[in-house]
Amino acid sequence: MTITKLISYFITVSMAGVIIWAQGEVSIFDSPIAGMPWGIVSLVDLYSGFILFSIWIFYKENVIPAALWTFFVMIMGSFTIALYIIYSIRNSDGNIQKFFMGRNF
Repeated sequence: MTITKLISYFITVSMAGVIIWAQGEVSIFDSPIAGMPWGIVSLVDLYSGFILFSIWIFYKENVIPAALWTFFVMIMGSFTIALYIIYSIRNSDGNIQKFFMGRNF
């Protein structure tokens, strides 16, 4: 799971940098992406993945922590997903079943 942790750290740092840079270029509320057909396809694809990932979070966690994680997944996207992976690795104590199943292990 070390490689997964390293990849998750890399994604977290990369996403933080890109989010800060993009917000400096154009506000998220002024982005033209939602006005373009492929922009809409990309957003539907992105949020479909967020919903599927959030289902896994709800499977693993109690309702309140799962709702909080899901809220931040919907707002911050892959940045939060990478943080959640790091959190799950740390809480699994190296046990892959605990990593995937959480409280259901």
